[in-house]
Amino acid sequence: MKKSHLKTGLSKSKKEYSLYKLITSRNIGALTEKEQDRLADSKVAVIGCGGIGGIAIDLLARTGIGELTIADGDVFEISNLNRQIFSSYSYIGKNKAKAVEKRLKDINPSIKVNAYDRFVDSEESASKIIKGMDLVVDGLDNVLSRIYVSRAAKDSQIPYVFGAAEKTRGYSTIFLPKEQSYESLFVLPSNGKKIDSKMKERLQKTGGCFSILGITANLIGSIEAMQSVNYLTGKPFISAPDFIHVSLTDSIPFRVAKI
Repeated sequence: MKKSHLKTGLSKSKKEYSLYKLITSRNIGALTEKEQDRLADSKVAVIGCGGIGGIAIDLLARTGIGELTIADGDVFEISNLNRQIFSSYSYIGKNKAKAVEKRLKDINPSIKVNAYDRFVDSEESASKIIKGMDLVVDGLDNVLSRIYVSRAAKDSQIPYVFGAAEKTRGYSTIFLPKEQSYESLFVLPSNGKKIDSKMKERLQKTGGCFSILGITANLIGSIEAMQSVNYLTGKPFISAPDFIHVSLTDSIPFRVAKI
């Protein structure tokens, strides 16, 4: 955990810093002033602005992350309304990243937002988006994009906050740069290999989720946000190979265990 280099709001104007303090004032008690200052000085990228990514973005903005980078090339659809916190009927057909950027300026005008209205389609594109970030959060819904982002994060020595969900189940963990990778832990066929056209085709057939409750997606995104806050403030967090498992229709809905 690196030491925060916040200069008590000197990177913001006096007006911006006063607004930030007011917005985050109810955090104090759950967080110390010093921990809140660390969040103010933190830079987090969330790749994917849908079900899981959307609620993670919303909560990180409200918690006071100083700079958020968001990326999504998709547009809102009617089927998103059951779970995606930023979706609304009037937003159907609009790019998710740009719509979320506009909303974030209403939620917390004191934070910086960088929005990319494009998909992550290579390690190189992922590397450009996450450059300079302290943490990368997974709001993705496919294995191939996760591989690109997790590889870029590992190469850049940035922790990767993973989360996935379907139906009423989900799980989350943090992959640390010097520990086991996402591909290695899930024993993916791409592990240690170049992503050529044949591998892309194979990976695109892997996974996929066609049924999910909004409650599940938003819960996993909330866990990702809390994991992010814990990591950035130096509090305990769950990292691979351990996962936070959620199964909302089981007698024990929450547990920490390996896959």
